[in-house]
Amino acid sequence: MKSPKAPEGKRVIDAAPEQPSGARLARVVVVLLAIAAGLGVALGFFTTGTLWCADHLQELLWAKAEVTLGWWAPLALCTAGGLCVGVATMRLGCTLDTLGQVVARCRAQGGYALPASVPKVLLLFLLPIAFGGAIGPEAGVSGLVVALASRAVHAMRRSGVAAVRGADHPLAAALSVIAPGNSTPDARYARVPGAVLWGAGGAGFVVGARLFSLAFGPAGSLPRFDAIDYGTLDAATVGVSLAGVAVGCVLALFSAKSDALLARVTTRPTDASPRRAVAQAVLCGIALGTVACALPNVLFSGQVATRELAEGWREAGAGVLAATALTKLVLSNACVRTGWVGGQFFPLIFCGVSAGFALAAVAGVDLRLPVALTCAALVSGATGKWLLTTLVLALCFPPASLPAVAASAFVAARVAAAAHAHAGRRQRA
Repeated sequence: MKSPKAPEGKRVIDAAPEQPSGARLARVVVVLLAIAAGLGVALGFFTTGTLWCADHLQELLWAKAEVTLGWWAPLALCTAGGLCVGVATMRLGCTLDTLGQVVARCRAQGGYALPASVPKVLLLFLLPIAFGGAIGPEAGVSGLVVALASRAVHAMRRSGVAAVRGADHPLAAALSVIAPGNSTPDARYARVPGAVLWGAGGAGFVVGARLFSLAFGPAGSLPRFDAIDYGTLDAATVGVSLAGVAVGCVLALFSAKSDALLARVTTRPTDASPRRAVAQAVLCGIALGTVACALPNVLFSGQVATRELAEGWREAGAGVLAATALTKLVLSNACVRTGWVGGQFFPLIFCGVSAGFALAAVAGVDLRLPVALTCAALVSGATGKWLLTTLVLALCFPPASLPAVAASAFVAARVAAAAHAHAGRRQRA
C-alpha cells in the first residue's frame, strides 16, 4: 500500500523523522552555506550599488546648483525636494519604513515585505537623500536588504532549490532552519543553526560590497577617529568627557521631545489628504533649506560632514557646532515625520560628534574621549539600544575606544529607559 502524498503546501517541519547520513548531511550543509553566501554577495553588491548611485546623484545635483544659484541653493533645492517627495508619496500611497519599523515587523511577522515594488521604493529612498534631507540611508537600505533576503528564503523554501517539492526531501527539511517565522525547524537538521547560515550570508554581503567598491569606487563611508590613549588622560579631560555623557543624554531627550511635538502638529503622510501631504513635505524642505543657508551641515546624513568636521572643527567654533547639533536633531525628526523618510543613525552620529567637538573646543582638552562618549550617549539615548550603538560606532572608532563607547552607550540607554518609564507614569497619573 502506497503512503499518501504530502499536500503541496505542507510545511517542511512535518517531514518524516528519517535521520540523514553523514555524507547526506554534509552535502546539504555545503549547499545551504553556498546558497546563503551567494545571496549575501548579491545583496551586498546591490546595496553598495544603491548607496553609490545615491551619493553620485546627490553630488551631481548639488555641485551644479551651487555653481548656478550660489548661497541660496539649499533653499531652492530643498523646496524642490519637498515638492518631489510630497508628490511621490501622494502618488505612490506609501512611505518607507524606518529601521525600527523594519525590525519590529520582521520580528512580528517572521519576515518583511516592501511597502511597494522595488523601483518605487528606490524612488522614495533616493529623493530625500538627493535633495539634502537630514536623514541617513540605513532605513531604505535595511528595508530593501531584509525584504529581498526574506523573499529569497521564502522562494528557496517554497519553490525549492534542487527541485525540492517533497516534504521528506533533506534539503527542504534543512531549509526550514532558515525559513523566516519558523521557530520549530526540522530537528534532523538542527545541526545547521540559522546563525551559521546568516553568518555565511553576512560574509557574502561583505564580499559583494567589496567587489562593487573595487569595481566602481566606495560608497557610504564613515570617518575613522584616532584611538583613545587612556594612559595620557588628565583630570580635566575625564571631567569634560563625563560631562559629555550628560550632554549626550540631554540631547537625546531633546530629540525625543521635539519628535513628540512634531507628532502633534503633523499627520502621517499616508493618512493625510494629498494636499496636506505635499504641503508638509514642502514646508519641511523650506525650513531645511532656510537653516542650511546659515548652517550648511544640517543637510544630508552627516557622513561626509563628520569627516570634514574632524579636520576643521577648530575653525567652525563651539557655538556653530552646538547650534548645528541642536537644529539637525529637530530637522531630522521633521524629515521623517513629513515624508522625507530615512535613517537617523548617521545624523545622530554627526550631532554627537559635533557636540563632542564643541565641548572639547570650550574646555581646550584632547578631543578623543569627549567625542566618543558624547556621540555614544546621544545615539544610544535616542535609540535605546546600547549594544547596537556600540556595533555601529565600531565603524567610526577603533577597538581601543570601544570599551569607553560601550560604557557611555549603556549608561545613556538606561537613562533613556528611566525617562521613558517616568513619562509613562506621569501620563497614567
